[in-house]
Amino acid sequence: MNINALDAQVDSQFLSPEDQRWVAFVESKPEATIFHHPAWLNVLAESYGYRPFVIAVCDAAGQIVAGLPVLEVRSRVRGWRWVSLPFTDYCAPLYDDPESLGQLTNDLALLYQTGGVPSIEVRWELPSHPAMRSRSAYYLHRLRLNSDPQLVLKGFKRTHRQNIGTAEERGVHIERGTEPEHLRRFYAMQLETRRRKGIPVQPRKFFDLLGKHILAQGLGFVLLAYKDVQCLAGGLFLHWQQTLTYKYAASSGEDQQYRPNNLLSWTAMRWGCENGYTVFDLGRTELENAGLRRFKNGWGAEESPLIYSMLSAAPPSASDSKLMSLMEPLIQKAPPWVCRAAGELLYRHFG
Repeated sequence: MNINALDAQVDSQFLSPEDQRWVAFVESKPEATIFHHPAWLNVLAESYGYRPFVIAVCDAAGQIVAGLPVLEVRSRVRGWRWVSLPFTDYCAPLYDDPESLGQLTNDLALLYQTGGVPSIEVRWELPSHPAMRSRSAYYLHRLRLNSDPQLVLKGFKRTHRQNIGTAEERGVHIERGTEPEHLRRFYAMQLETRRRKGIPVQPRKFFDLLGKHILAQGLGFVLLAYKDVQCLAGGLFLHWQQTLTYKYAASSGEDQQYRPNNLLSWTAMRWGCENGYTVFDLGRTELENAGLRRFKNGWGAEESPLIYSMLSAAPPSASDSKLMSLMEPLIQKAPPWVCRAAGELLYRHFG
């Protein structure tokens, strides 16, 4: 069933992410993040062949009062489903009032219950509905920024402050950039990091499109940490509205006694403070990953349960983690091209 046919089943409308009503609505919401921006949907859609759209509740005048960006994923491996959004830790619906959010939730449930869509996943907590299940496997970590970076610095645990000082004393310096060369260096380190962990790396096309739709449009940047001429670590950051998001991190796995990641994170936070951002998004963390939770909390981040809302007859599958555990030793022992080929082959199916 196509989207035009589904449109007749509910009061909500299906819009293009570039629809000016959606763009204006999102720009009016300070809580919106880069993940609501059409550019992020375009990166995912072009990288993996997904169909992007927005499901929107409109008032009598045709103005949007609630909306959610969605990608339609059609996979021979995992079937047909809607996700808001693949390869995105969270994506909250935007709305003017609880009533409009309730209407959006009811319309999503109706689309599922009438058989229009076999599975819908929203990576945020929606209002309770009889057809909906909730899943909580992560914490979300976000740090409040301030126009005075020193006030943010004072909120760090002593170990984090010491590690920043260690990096500076040992001559680590940070390079910030948005050019293809910066992205190329980051991708090379990302490939190295993923191979070391036994995880397929994202397709190179994905990073090329990040450069085209995000970095070149002033919506993100790369930070690279160097000791002399050796690149020790890198981070890819996305930003829009009031939120600066730490999306991807990579490291050489060597010379970590220089503490490059601490200085890299602090450099990004300081840039956010100086450029008017109020939230530094550290992303999601698995519930059982106590070490990473301590690391993020050490920055003074606020930890909150991250709840996903599911409309699906089948419970979440454990097949993804089983497949990754089987691939881990193969990728670690194989040449880098295996890590790249696995990502090219598999990534689009597991968004």
